[in-house]
Amino acid sequence: MHLVFAAHAEKAEPKAACRRLMKLAEESGFTSVMMGNPDTHDSQDDSVIVAVGGDGNFIRTAHLACERDLPIFGVNCGHVGFLTEWTEQDFCDALSALKHGAYSIRNIPMLRANVNDAKSCDCFNDLLVYKQSFSGVTRISMDLDGETVGTLRGDGIIAATTVGATGYSLSAGGPILADGTDAMVITPICAHTLNLRPIVASSGSTLTMTMEDEGFLASDGDRFCTLQKGDRITVTRSEHTVRLMTFRKRNLFRLISEKLG
Repeated sequence: MHLVFAAHAEKAEPKAACRRLMKLAEESGFTSVMMGNPDTHDSQDDSVIVAVGGDGNFIRTAHLACERDLPIFGVNCGHVGFLTEWTEQDFCDALSALKHGAYSIRNIPMLRANVNDAKSCDCFNDLLVYKQSFSGVTRISMDLDGETVGTLRGDGIIAATTVGATGYSLSAGGPILADGTDAMVITPICAHTLNLRPIVASSGSTLTMTMEDEGFLASDGDRFCTLQKGDRITVTRSEHTVRLMTFRKRNLFRLISEKLG
């Protein structure tokens, strides 16, 4: 098995951790390489991507894993590490599990945002439609599967995947999704109206948002484009999936308490 290690290019500690983990992997009989090394091939038929760092690096690397159609798991050396199952201290256990096939692979659907049927982006974690300025509110009208939901007056709207439900959406008052739930979570941010509450919709639903003010669209924390009054953003399940490797059964609620409590 070929392990492809990925760390934030501008952070010294995750890159140093990668070198230590690569040494352990090679001592255990794996081949390994650092992603992006111009002198090596970082993709083979039996490749697995190992994202080393925090959740931000894991999310960025998940997009690369999706492009290459390779499975991915994470080793935490960041702050929260909610998405990363292993640490440097127990990485040898991960190598043993890989050797013995003691893992499963979940295909996590991404979400796609389409702006005016002209440009689109996919997210692994969440999409954010947000007001343009720091002060004031924005107005965004919403339809879900062709039915009118209402008009938000507030800071913005989050559309999160099953994975992203424990990120910004949860901090903004969104629900916890139990493991195995296949859904899209729609969470208003600082709504000035009481009739708009977080919504758990089918992952196959179509969410349509129409801007009544200026704003912007971000995907997985990166600003994608500026939005003008009248722009229409359609959110659907993408055909792209991330092949997420899992090794141990987890208690989601205990993990939330440990990581976010």
